[in-house]
Amino acid sequence: MYLKKKLIPVIFIFIFSCNDQDYGKFILKELDEIVVPVNDFALSNPGMISIYDSDSGEHVMIYNHVINKLQISEFPSGKLKLNIPLEFESEKRTKRFTGGTLIAEDSIFVTFYPPSLGMINFKGDLTFEQKLPESNYRVSHIGNGSMIPLFKSNGRIYGAQPFLMDHHRMSKEDVQKQQLVYSVSLEEDGAAWHEVFYSPTYWDEGKKLSYFSWAKRGDLIYISPFYDHQIQVFDTKTNQVVNVKTVKSSQVDNFNVVNQMPENESKSVIATLESGQYETFLYDKYRDVFYRVFLPPYPIEKQYEIEELRLMERSRPKTGIMVLDADLNILSEHIFDLFQVHSSDNFLVGKEGLYVSTNNMNSPSFTDDQMSYVKLKLDQ
Repeated sequence: MYLKKKLIPVIFIFIFSCNDQDYGKFILKELDEIVVPVNDFALSNPGMISIYDSDSGEHVMIYNHVINKLQISEFPSGKLKLNIPLEFESEKRTKRFTGGTLIAEDSIFVTFYPPSLGMINFKGDLTFEQKLPESNYRVSHIGNGSMIPLFKSNGRIYGAQPFLMDHHRMSKEDVQKQQLVYSVSLEEDGAAWHEVFYSPTYWDEGKKLSYFSWAKRGDLIYISPFYDHQIQVFDTKTNQVVNVKTVKSSQVDNFNVVNQMPENESKSVIATLESGQYETFLYDKYRDVFYRVFLPPYPIEKQYEIEELRLMERSRPKTGIMVLDADLNILSEHIFDLFQVHSSDNFLVGKEGLYVSTNNMNSPSFTDDQMSYVKLKLDQ
């Protein structure tokens, strides 16, 4: 334990199997395809998107950077229900919005730079704010969004800080000084950084990059690094890591190691594309399973302009999903067709299934005029 220390109209049925492990037969069925109109020039693959269930049905909240507002819309109709301004007029010179999570029906918790956590209402009024204390290692940024939402548990709001802040100047020993989780009390003044770190072996084979996604089940938060097979389980009752488990995709072997500054941006992006990694990690409360998105390596075998490489990095050519049970055992694993789905951010767990964006930005069918999803459901 680390204490302190564009719509693609295809119909398919996936039967998961793996070359080196027998997970048993689980079927991920496509139920139907969903098209959701966008409002006010929002991106069709927003970097900050989440789905919520309420008495009036399911809704999606996105951050629309074009108009600098949070928008809540009915799902899947796309009907706009609410615009929430993010102006913070009195704080413009000293505060920058870095993310928001809807935690209660009328409460949105937000993060800012310089590092602080606050709460706004549906009018955009800032009703609460708590600055974060200094951590063991200087933290210059915190945020939250689709991959690292804020969580409420046991009277506290928990947030993630997944970056190693000084990658090129850090030593292997320094990795164990960079705390990854903080929390703010809702019952009394105060915030704290917790003794959660990347694995002590994280840089044993070189300086891997840093980021993670996480999900919450009950009192436990599951921390899933992009560049490591191990998942840590953090207990919000004790504020300690209580379990660590290796959960390896058969398609992810070599992670991107950056021991020195790349010669140029093209080489940097190519190294990313040709390495495997994990991405979004989600908990499905309706079916009591986890989804761990993974990105197999994609060999670059011809010359690309840097703009093309950037687009492939943002919306990877190859994407897969692992389905895990509540104990993090692998139930199934699948790789989608090339350029079939968008690899980053835009995954939604709804009552009827997992919604996966089919709006891969490298597909000829890509459009920014609408969100498009295939709805998937796991059957045994």
